[in-house]
Amino acid sequence: MSCCPPANATESPPVDADEVALLCKALAHPARVKLLLHLADYGACFFGNLSDVVQLAPSTTSQHVSILKEAGLVLGSSDDKRVCYCVNPERIARLKQLIAAL
Repeated sequence: MSCCPPANATESPPVDADEVALLCKALAHPARVKLLLHLADYGACFFGNLSDVVQLAPSTTSQHVSILKEAGLVLGSSDDKRVCYCVNPERIARLKQLIAAL
């Protein structure tokens, strides 16, 4: 009796381990997951205070947002007075594709 199912006959494309690790690392903190889920649920450019979403200090929230932005999962743009944040749908699709290939 084997604990592993038989290997799939069709080969999947190679997974970019570095890219998977980068994206998973970006999601390795509950606050970042909450931020990403909030922005995804919001569905449009979010101009509010993200610290209210995660109940953390603004500086801590900013660090978490920076990590999500570095991984490409969140996009941010600013005008003279405020910053807009939204999810990057292409990067989210890529994350889903990579996870599905594992």
